[in-house]
Amino acid sequence: MKKFLFAAAVIVVLLFIVDKTILKEKGVVEQAGQMQKYDKMEDPEDLPVGLEKGNLAPDFELTDMEGNPVKLSDYRGKAVLLNFWASWCPPCRAEMPHMEKLYNKYKDENFDILAVNLTNTEKNSGDAEKFVKELGLTFTIPMDVKGEAGSDYNIMAYPTSYFIDSDGVIREKVLGALNEEYMEKEIKKLP
Repeated sequence: MKKFLFAAAVIVVLLFIVDKTILKEKGVVEQAGQMQKYDKMEDPEDLPVGLEKGNLAPDFELTDMEGNPVKLSDYRGKAVLLNFWASWCPPCRAEMPHMEKLYNKYKDENFDILAVNLTNTEKNSGDAEKFVKELGLTFTIPMDVKGEAGSDYNIMAYPTSYFIDSDGVIREKVLGALNEEYMEKEIKKLP
């Protein structure tokens, strides 16, 4: 019986080692460690910059539709919904009214929306402005004319959204359109 228990214990230990190795290769262990580390840290600046949960969101500097500079790091201290979109994208059009509604609901609660227009993908130069005017959007719309922010964020699907906490740390990433309930749930989770 003792040999059986010893053999079972050895098998469990080996499975644990193999499982941890596989998960580490997939980045799961590191990502969980970063979130755990971040939760205990005083200075989130020590986190790596990247596109995964628990990473500091990469900074960018663009210009909004009125020609004002917009830098993501200027929004530290606020929770941010960072959204990448284009006017020709039907799912983008579908989620924008929800974004506007929630922006108006939470903008006085240390929350903001940066909806980056991937201007380099627009069919015509004025399409984004027409889209924004038609939908009556009032949150900040940075224009990614050269596609630099889209490239830095590895945008492959439209829309793509990042929920970023007030320390600039990515808490959630979503590919595709979001409904109002999901958006609000994620906004409420942001510190």
